[in-house]
Amino acid sequence: MDRGGGFLEGFMHGHMMGGRFSAQLRAYTITLFPNFDSQKCHEINYGGKILLPNSVLDQLVRLNIQYPMLFKITNPELSTFTHCGVLEFSAQEGQCFLPEWMMYQLCLAEGSMIRIESANLPKAKDVKLKPQSTDFLAISNPRAVLEVELRKFACLSKDDMISVQYADQILRFLVTEVKPAAAVCIIECDVNLEFDAPEGYQETDTRSTAVKPAAPSITPIEPPKQAFQAFSGSGLRLDGRKKPSSNSVCSESGVGTSNGTAEEPVITPVVCNESYVPGQLSFVRYDYKNRVELEKEMREKAKAAPKMSAFEGTSK
Repeated sequence: MDRGGGFLEGFMHGHMMGGRFSAQLRAYTITLFPNFDSQKCHEINYGGKILLPNSVLDQLVRLNIQYPMLFKITNPELSTFTHCGVLEFSAQEGQCFLPEWMMYQLCLAEGSMIRIESANLPKAKDVKLKPQSTDFLAISNPRAVLEVELRKFACLSKDDMISVQYADQILRFLVTEVKPAAAVCIIECDVNLEFDAPEGYQETDTRSTAVKPAAPSITPIEPPKQAFQAFSGSGLRLDGRKKPSSNSVCSESGVGTSNGTAEEPVITPVVCNESYVPGQLSFVRYDYKNRVELEKEMREKAKAAPKMSAFEGTSK
């Protein structure tokens, strides 16, 4: 039967049993939803809620089902089951859309028949999760991250393998323990959340791997080294001769013994020069006149100069 022909089949199998809802629908992943979008895909695949038809809502309202609406999903062929909540009643009649991790856990293929029943679950008190990868250890505050991601879930069942997304990483967790029952509701309740060691994580035992350090080796006592003396080495000359050491300053000037060893340099005494005559200091001076006086002299010279008469010359 194609997907569009599931309406009559789902309607005929949906019935009420003593005030409880039960129906058979065909399960699909969210990628086959007609109004598929990335936001809804993320909310479904990394959460614990499903999409149901609008006819299911009508039946639940007649039954006065308690809120939040919780359901038990069973694979009739393998008798595997889990629990979930509902996100929207927007699926086509006879169909429901499940997260990928739920399809994988119940061993369902696209279009497999499942049975959905209403469920009443107690409030959760303790939940223990086991990360399936050591990537979980790289999260700075894993408890706060899980508290945010678990808001997409309505309930948890023991042995569920749920998936959450954090920083473009898909993290998978195995629900190893829930209290006070095998399936609990986690909506509007205080939950004591704990974590087991991640899968593949090995804690090194420092006590068993500790190695006793080897005994220190005994080294012979060396004689004390000669104290360092600055500028005590010898150098090379450009003419090829051996340059004396710096402690024999006067060796080049001929001061030394016959065997070539340097002697202490002899400093001549200071002689007093009594015939020293001090010289004279000469200062250069310029013949400078005041500007007022210089202008006065120039005016007087101009007055004393003969006046020029025009056209007084002789022709030739």
